[in-house]
Amino acid sequence: MLALKEKVLKKRLAYSTISQVSYVLFGLLLMTPGGMRGAFLQMVFHALAKDALFLAAGAVIVATNFTLVDQLVGIGKRMPRTMVCFSAAALSIIGIPPMSGFISKWYLASAALNCESRIVGYLGVAMLILSALMTAGYLLPIVVRGFFPGRDVLVERKEVGPQMTAPLMALGAAVLIFGLFPNGLQAWISTILPQIF
Repeated sequence: MLALKEKVLKKRLAYSTISQVSYVLFGLLLMTPGGMRGAFLQMVFHALAKDALFLAAGAVIVATNFTLVDQLVGIGKRMPRTMVCFSAAALSIIGIPPMSGFISKWYLASAALNCESRIVGYLGVAMLILSALMTAGYLLPIVVRGFFPGRDVLVERKEVGPQMTAPLMALGAAVLIFGLFPNGLQAWISTILPQIF
């Protein structure tokens, strides 16, 4: 809830970590292989996406000195590579396919629906959906206003150098690639889960 009202970009991103970590705890508390798999995937995919979001925020600050969400109107036209990566990471954090965050949230929802307690399962899925909607409420407006400011915005392109864009683009690509091809990571996680249980 705090993230919806937060005006400082980096603080908004930090607040979103709380809900994302709660997904991990939810998966662990299910105490099932599916829940554990979802929790592990969520840890990895959240780390990739959140790193991309913070790198994008840092790039925006370095290039423009903008720190507030309200200042980001038209930023997608000024820094298209940065904001495409930000958008991919935001979609992953929300859990929209084909981004990697969807995969972990799918596993968590499936594990919840297959747990012994129907109440826990249905409440868990309802909370996942509610959290995704709230996350969309504070991340998507940044993306939409960044690319579609609603008025003519005259801006010069001002991307940061490759030392900042290269890691950002690698993380943005990883968020998409793991969403499209998650089997390798899932197989690896499946090999370590029996050692935990």
